[in-house]
Amino acid sequence: MDLWSADLTIPFTYGGDALLESALIKGLIDNGWVLHNSFTGMPFGTFFYDYPLNSNLDFIIMKIIALFYPNWAATMNIYYILTFPLTVVTSLFVFRKLNISPLPAIAGSLLFTFVPYHFLRGEPHLTLSAYYIIPLIVLVIFWIFEDQFLLSSFQEIREFSVSRLWNYKTIVSILICLGAGSVFIYYPFFACFFFVIAGFCAAIFHKKWHPFLNAVILVAIIVICVAMWNLPTIVYQHDYGKNIGVASRSPQESEIYGLKIAQLLVPIPGNRIPLFSYIGQEYLKTTPIPSEGAMAVLGVVGSIGFIILILWIFFHSFSKFSIFNDELSKKINQLSILNLSAVLLATVGGFGTLLAYLIFPDIRAYNRISIFIAFFSILVIVLLLDYGIQKYSISKTKKWIMLGCIVAILLFGIYDQTSENFIPNYNGTKLAFMNDDQFIKNIEMTFPNDTMVFQLPYVPFPENPPVNNMADYDLFRAYLHSNNIHWSYGTMKGRYGDLWQQDITQKSTNEMIKSIAFAGFNGIYIDSYGYPDNGAQLIENISTILGTTPIFSEDHRLYFFDMTGYNLKLKSQYPSDEWSKKSDQILHPLLIQWTDGFSILEGTPRSNWRWSSSEGVATITNPTNTSKIVLINTTFFTGYPEMSEMKIESSDFSDIIDINNSGYYYQKEITIPPGSYTIKFSCDAKRVDAPSDPRVLVFRMTNFQMTEQE
Repeated sequence: MDLWSADLTIPFTYGGDALLESALIKGLIDNGWVLHNSFTGMPFGTFFYDYPLNSNLDFIIMKIIALFYPNWAATMNIYYILTFPLTVVTSLFVFRKLNISPLPAIAGSLLFTFVPYHFLRGEPHLTLSAYYIIPLIVLVIFWIFEDQFLLSSFQEIREFSVSRLWNYKTIVSILICLGAGSVFIYYPFFACFFFVIAGFCAAIFHKKWHPFLNAVILVAIIVICVAMWNLPTIVYQHDYGKNIGVASRSPQESEIYGLKIAQLLVPIPGNRIPLFSYIGQEYLKTTPIPSEGAMAVLGVVGSIGFIILILWIFFHSFSKFSIFNDELSKKINQLSILNLSAVLLATVGGFGTLLAYLIFPDIRAYNRISIFIAFFSILVIVLLLDYGIQKYSISKTKKWIMLGCIVAILLFGIYDQTSENFIPNYNGTKLAFMNDDQFIKNIEMTFPNDTMVFQLPYVPFPENPPVNNMADYDLFRAYLHSNNIHWSYGTMKGRYGDLWQQDITQKSTNEMIKSIAFAGFNGIYIDSYGYPDNGAQLIENISTILGTTPIFSEDHRLYFFDMTGYNLKLKSQYPSDEWSKKSDQILHPLLIQWTDGFSILEGTPRSNWRWSSSEGVATITNPTNTSKIVLINTTFFTGYPEMSEMKIESSDFSDIIDINNSGYYYQKEITIPPGSYTIKFSCDAKRVDAPSDPRVLVFRMTNFQMTEQE
């Protein structure tokens, strides 16, 4: 990675998901922990309860690093670098516990540490790069196979033998399970899967069910650990309801992000060997579902190990003799079972897809099991090399030849698995980083602490597609370079703060600026890449309204308007009590959220509409402690002249009207109590014939208005 060229105070990656990781780490430093950030998502702050992170072990380690070096970029870089020696140590520990000789154990540890997965995940997927727990999980899997800890007989269950239960392997296994339950959710999920497979196979082999019970106990420990770490989310969603718009996964995604065997075996593009690089590039060009495929590459050594484990299934099934000793054969049998199980679970259209459709769609990226497959594949190579050393150790010449082969395999493996493409673009990143840093520092010098800045364009958070030329999470760049300013981006989509921002940004530019002034914002930050015209029209309009010109970054991407003069002028027009009342109204309005069958708003502020399928739900949020009376009015349309029945229902009323494509004007006065108020719409009209639109379009409501009555 040419670390001697790096500046640890500048992130190795400055874009995409790495910006989210950066914001989390800076939030960890600024706020003490990651669940709430008072510097983003303003005016209400960012709450991460709807977006379970389950990477607490990673954050604890980063918290310790930050105690010594409280710089978010340095903390992220140091932790990422630290994942390499951590993986070497845990791998070496496990190999030695499996009685593998030092040299092949060291070689295997280095090969597993430097798989392409580690570099390609990198800082954008920092918690996936931290896979040092996986060798320890595999060690526990072998102990389950051996059935030498926890419960092994009915007698022990009846007598509850403490000396048996609390032996070395039991204690270490529990600690490893607690660690596994404290890292990114995919690794504990896969650990539970392999525990069940090992327990089931051991129960058959030993002809008793206790190994399976042991596996279930360890799975329970992981599940309880995950649940405990996510208790804040469970409590929060119990109090405020589940936010279905955040981190919701569809079963179809398990196909998109499933594992393809070819992705394991095809070399990485940019491989140091030209032929391999060409093969990798051609595959990525032609594969119909690239997804995260390149990150699953095993390398030549791992690929050979993978193929050996696949072939071993057939050899073991039909061969009447063993070419290795019993202990080695048993280990290879176990690895081949784990390897095949991983492929059957994760492959496109495999059992993981069935799980996604029938039970649990939230786990979607089954290709991430490839790092377990990499460990299995490298381990079988290490076991065979160790067997070679033991077999030929009687001859000094043959032993030295074997040792030379191991060193050669290590060097070739590292050469094959790494690429010059893995070297971060230090110069390019530094240029972009310093450009943003100087721009934000210029803003910060003009404002006192705790100033709020409104960011445009509005972008839902988290997980949103690019907006024109602006990538997801780009608006976090402002926060990453500031110390005292509070920014609007980062409020959790689907929650009140997000609805508030949507409502504000759907107003005319003049009304939007007036509203954010009442809300306490003192500046407007614009990322011009988020607009088709690079924000030219918006910048011109804001300049006219504020009567001032913006400052801009050196690359003319970022613009900032100081609202101080405008705010003082506006405030002078209101008595202090009236200003406070108006501010409260702006900060705590009634807001409506359209869910279930409703689509996004289309049209213009003056003429707009919203389509729905046969059923849709509108949820009105009243953040105050008093009931509000509102008047709603809209016009309903179907796509056909024949009449259809429309039902409009809530806890207080139920209306039935007949509508068609001529339109039906509907008006209703409703009392909204504090909290959430739900209105359900249903229509029995035929689906509109729109072949080019994938949505189910049944009815639309035009120019919906909700007016609060005095």
